[in-house]
Amino acid sequence: MAQKNTSYRPHPKWHDYKARGIYMITLVVQNRDHILGELNMDAKNPGVILSETGKAIVEQWNKTSELQAKYNRKVKTICCVAMPDHFHGVIFIEEDMDIKLGTIIQAFKSACTSRWRKINGIDRQLETEKITGHLSINRRLEHYASLPRIARPLFDPDYDDTILYKRGQLQHIIDYVRDNPRRAIYRKLYPQYFRNVQTLEINGRLYSAFGNLFLLKAAHKIAVKCHRKHPDTRQPYEETEDFQKYRTEVLDAAKDGSVIVTPGISKGEQIIKNDCFENGFPMIHIQKEPFGQYNKPEKRRFDICLNGKLLIIIPQTLDSMGTVNGVDAASKYSNFHNMNLLAAEIAGFYGYMAVKRA
Repeated sequence: MAQKNTSYRPHPKWHDYKARGIYMITLVVQNRDHILGELNMDAKNPGVILSETGKAIVEQWNKTSELQAKYNRKVKTICCVAMPDHFHGVIFIEEDMDIKLGTIIQAFKSACTSRWRKINGIDRQLETEKITGHLSINRRLEHYASLPRIARPLFDPDYDDTILYKRGQLQHIIDYVRDNPRRAIYRKLYPQYFRNVQTLEINGRLYSAFGNLFLLKAAHKIAVKCHRKHPDTRQPYEETEDFQKYRTEVLDAAKDGSVIVTPGISKGEQIIKNDCFENGFPMIHIQKEPFGQYNKPEKRRFDICLNGKLLIIIPQTLDSMGTVNGVDAASKYSNFHNMNLLAAEIAGFYGYMAVKRA
C-alpha cells in the first residue's frame, strides 16, 4: 500500500493560515520524477535547464498575485525556483484573507497539473480524478499508484511550508531558494561529502548522519566539552582564562588536522563550534534535531560540507540513554550530559561502522 510521504512536516495547528504572513512553500513532484527540467551541471554558472512544464510552473506561480486579486486578496509572490523534481516559492500574504493559504496552494497545484497535461496533449479533466476528492492522502496515493503517470497529479498531495517570523529571515530564505541549483549540482559532483544516511550504527548505537562519513575514521579526534560554570569560581566558564587556554589548545589541534567533535550546547562549546565553522576546521557536530531524508543544511554548513570538513550526526535513542543524577533522560539536563558522552565515544571510535540505507 502506498504511504504518505513522511518527509513533510505537519502544518502547525495553532497557526492561523488566513492571517498576514510570509511563507516558503515546497512542492515535490510525485515519485521525484524529473519533469520540471535538468541541472546544467555547470559549477561556475549553476542553473536548471527548465522543461516546457518547468517554465509553465514558474509562469503560473508568478500569476498568483493577479489571480488572487480578482477575489480582493492581497498576495505577493517574492521569488521561486523550479528544480528538476521539486519547487520552492516564497509568498507574502499581505492582509488577512477569507481562505487559508492551503487553498491557494492547492489551486496553484491543480493549475500546474492542468498545464502539464495540456503540454502532453491532454486538455480535459480525467475521469480518474473525479473519485479522489474525498479520499485521505494515503488512499489517494494508493489510488494514484494504479494509474498511468499522466493520470496522476504533477505534485504530491501534501506540501511543506516554512513560516517566517524573525526580522532578517526573509533575505535568508530568498538566498536559500536562489542557491538551490548550486547546492544540487555540487552534491552531485562531490557525493562523498554529502552522504545522507538514515541509519548508522557506531559501537552498538544508532544515528542518522549527513556529510563526510570519512571524518569518523580520522586518526585524531577531540571531544570538546565545556561546563557552563567554572568548577572552582562558578564564573561563566567562557569568561575565564581557563577557557581561553582550552580554546587555543583545541583550535591549534584543529589547524593541524584534528577533527573536533562537539554538540555545541554550552556557551563555550558554541564558541569553539563557531570558530571551527568560521575557519573551516574539520568537525563532527552532534545535534538532537532529526535530519529528514530531503533536509539540507543552511549555506554556511553546506559550504563547509563542500570542503569535506563537516559531518552532522543525530543520535536516534538520545532520550532513552538513561537518567543523569536522577534527572529524567529526556530532560535538557540529561540530554546535555548524554550528548557530551556520545561526543567522547565518537572521538574514541576507530572501528567498524555499519551503514544502512533507508
